[in-house]
Amino acid sequence: MEKAKRYIVFFIGLFINALGISFITKADLGTSPISSIPYTLSLYFTFTLGEFTVAFSVFLILLQILLLRSRFEKIQLLQIPVSLIFG
Repeated sequence: MEKAKRYIVFFIGLFINALGISFITKADLGTSPISSIPYTLSLYFTFTLGEFTVAFSVFLILLQILLLRSRFEKIQLLQIPVSLIFG
């Protein structure tokens, strides 16, 4: 039960974070450093900010795998579904 509660709180926090980034970007108040690259790319290409955010997050995860190699733990691959939800 405790684990389910943690997951619910995590996904609510993830949703609020994504919603906040979306609102800040739409209000032309700027972007967070991690969202600046996807935002800039979305201005010049037909993909949306969310699509570029997912692609950039997956790119960073792949870079993490390349840098850590054998020290990369398989559990860290759960970052990919979280990136999909966030994007």
